[in-house]
Amino acid sequence: MQIKNYFLTCLLFLLFISWTYGTDLPEDIAKLYDSALQVEAEIFAPKGYEKAEETFNKLRDAISQGKKQKKIDELTDECHKYAENVFKVVEVTKLSLSEYLDPRNRAIKAQAPVLVSDLYKNAEEQFVNATRKVEGGDVESGLKEAEKAVPLFDKAELKAIKVEIMGTAASLIDKADEDEAQKYAPTTLDKARSSMTKCDKILDKDRYNRTTSVEAAYIAEYEARHASNIAQSIRAMERNEQAWEKLILLYEIEMQKVANEIKLGQLPFDRGPSAASESLIVYIRNQEKSLVDMESKYGKMGSTLTEMAQRLGVGTDQDNLLELASSINDAMRESISEKMAMAVTLETKEDKLAELEEAHDQLDSELQKRKDKEDKIKAARRLLNPTEGEVLLNATNDIVLRLSGLSFASGASDIEEKHVELLKKVEQIVEMFPGDKIIVEGHTDDRGDRNTNMRLSEKRALAVMQYLRKTLSIASDKIDAIGYGPDKPIGTNTTSEGRAKNRRIDIVIMQ
Repeated sequence: MQIKNYFLTCLLFLLFISWTYGTDLPEDIAKLYDSALQVEAEIFAPKGYEKAEETFNKLRDAISQGKKQKKIDELTDECHKYAENVFKVVEVTKLSLSEYLDPRNRAIKAQAPVLVSDLYKNAEEQFVNATRKVEGGDVESGLKEAEKAVPLFDKAELKAIKVEIMGTAASLIDKADEDEAQKYAPTTLDKARSSMTKCDKILDKDRYNRTTSVEAAYIAEYEARHASNIAQSIRAMERNEQAWEKLILLYEIEMQKVANEIKLGQLPFDRGPSAASESLIVYIRNQEKSLVDMESKYGKMGSTLTEMAQRLGVGTDQDNLLELASSINDAMRESISEKMAMAVTLETKEDKLAELEEAHDQLDSELQKRKDKEDKIKAARRLLNPTEGEVLLNATNDIVLRLSGLSFASGASDIEEKHVELLKKVEQIVEMFPGDKIIVEGHTDDRGDRNTNMRLSEKRALAVMQYLRKTLSIASDKIDAIGYGPDKPIGTNTTSEGRAKNRRIDIVIMQ
């Protein structure tokens, strides 16, 4: 979700479930309600969500009261049915109201549910009126209700953006009012308020103009703090006449810090603030004169470098003297380098020949490795007959042992004695590729419950993995098992032959 309070809602909901029902609550039911929250079922399918929640409460009561398992199972099935219906309604509602979702999403992105909760709540209530109409089958009325929610979301979004950008400045202006800035620093406070007004107008014109609006808000914050500081200082001086001297000394200390930084020495505060500031101004002007003199010398140096560049045949269109000097230096080095070019060329050719020889050796090695791998694959294929399985290469060039002959009893994951011979052949093939990572994959057809198929495929993959680890002493980090259930079919599930192909164990030897 896009907003912080939604994550908090989900967390509190799941904590409530955990605290109220403990570990007795069916895990799949908890996941269903978590999924419902994620798709905002309470917004897009409010009626169905209420019915589902009612059934859930009945299930909760049945569990807490220790009802018979049959009753609990019946309520669990009802929860599943209501949840499935809710998810379908959510999809239909979102599709029907698709053109009205953007204003709501923009308001959420602007954090309107947090920053302007009342405005967002009004908009959301109007939007829920629309979703209820759609859920009830009256799409036309739902569209009209949703259209009414658009300006409400738009208003909430703009207000949230203003709060996010101008909120700090507004708080600082309020503090300045508390500090009596209107009395003691009215001009500075007016600057803060003017910047706030400017920021507000910018956002009214273009709410996504963050650059200009944030700049105006920053000025408002600065002037508000400035006004508070002035007001606090004047109020302090009213309470204590000696504070005037402290204030003047404070500003003299800050000016002296600047003088110390530029090595100017003690400023003449004994002759008043004008004399002190004049000393700083004189220093700055002298620095400007020195800069002009430096630019003159820089120009003479440029003329000398340009003349030298022309003699060396170097382009003189560079504006930067450092770049021109660098070009001259490069030209001189190039002149010297030409005299050594023959020796360098010869040495380069020798190095290139060595590189080619090394590349040739590496290519030979790679070809040999490829041949060895192909020989092993051929040997592996000779070990298995067609009824037992086949050896394939997948898209990433990994070796796949597709064991169609390794079957299991319906719903079972135990390895039967009749398959030991086949697994011994698998051991021989795995030993052909020592050190490679191995993944045992379990697959089923799509008949029956998907979650059951997923668990069954994982159990079967684990059984084969444990067998191989025990017989071949494979390290735990070198082998893994994964159950894909019906998710990766290799045949059609509409025929018995296709389903038989899909019920399989694949052993992937990663290269």
